[in-house]
Amino acid sequence: MQIEKPIQRLTAFHIEACTPEVRERAVHALKSDMETPRLVLDTCQRFEVYGYEPPQLGEGVQIVESYSQADALEHFSRIAAGLESRTLGELEIMGQVRTAYKMFHAHFGKHHIELDRIFQDGVSLGRRARRESGIDANLTSLGALAARELVDRMGPNDPVAVIGSGSLASNVARYLGKRGKMPIRVASRCPDNALNLAMECGGFATGLDNLTHLLDDVAGVITATAAPHPVIYPEHLEDTRDDLLLIDLGEPADCCTSVQGLEHVEYLDLLEIESRSQTNTADRRQCADKAGKLIRKWVEEKHAL
Repeated sequence: MQIEKPIQRLTAFHIEACTPEVRERAVHALKSDMETPRLVLDTCQRFEVYGYEPPQLGEGVQIVESYSQADALEHFSRIAAGLESRTLGELEIMGQVRTAYKMFHAHFGKHHIELDRIFQDGVSLGRRARRESGIDANLTSLGALAARELVDRMGPNDPVAVIGSGSLASNVARYLGKRGKMPIRVASRCPDNALNLAMECGGFATGLDNLTHLLDDVAGVITATAAPHPVIYPEHLEDTRDDLLLIDLGEPADCCTSVQGLEHVEYLDLLEIESRSQTNTADRRQCADKAGKLIRKWVEEKHAL
C-alpha cells in the first residue's frame, strides 16, 4: 500500500461541544465549508475532523485531543475497524466512516488526490483489520439487533416505523425490509432521504413535521437520529397501538423523558440493545488487540510512529 508524503501534514482532531445544539451547529459549519479540505466524522459517539490544519471553532466547542501524521492515519483506521467503539468491532461505524469519506471525496477528491488516497487507505486498513483479526465474526450490528427485536414481536400486518435516515436507521430499515413482513414507514428531517430509504425497503415516507400522522396505529417504532434534542413527544404517540414497542437508538435519546414513562409504551434504549451485543467479549478483546497490532504494523511499514 503506497501512502504519499502528505500524510506528514495530516492531523486528526477530537472535538467536544458544551451542548448537543452547539455541536450540531459546529458540524454543519464545518461540513458547509467548501474551501478547506477536511473530513468530518460525526457519529453518536464522536465528533472528529481530519485535515491539514486545526478547524476554526466557535464558542462552546473545543479540541480535546489531536493526532498528527501517521498517528492520525492509525487512529482513523482504528475507528473504521471498530476498535474505538463501546462495542468492540461495531459494524455501523464502518458505514459511518465510509459516508464521511464519500462526502470528502465528492467535495475535495479531485483537487486533493493525495489526501483522498490517505482516507481511502484508512478505510481499507480498517476493513482488512476486521477481516484478518475476526473481530466482527458472529457480531450482530445494533441495527440488526433492534430490528430483530421488532420482527420477533410484530405480526405480519403490524405497521412499524423507522425514525431517521442515517447509517444506523438505514440498517434497521433494510433489515426490516428483508426479514420482516410488516408495513414499514420512514420519517426523517430530510424527506428526500426518507423517501429513498422507504423505496428501498418497500415502505412509504414523510418528514418529521408529519410524525403524528406517520405513527398513527403503529405497533413498533425504532428511532435512530442524530438530532441534538428529542424528536418524539407524548403527543406523537396518542394514536399508536396500546402495547407499543419503542426502541430508541439515539444518543442523546430521541425520546423525551415523559415518553419513556408512558403506560402503553415498552421503551428500550441504546444501552439495553448494546448489552445484548456484548457476547464473546473476552474473545473479541483478543481480536481487537490483534487488529490494533495489524493496523500499527501496516502503518509502520511506510511511516515511523
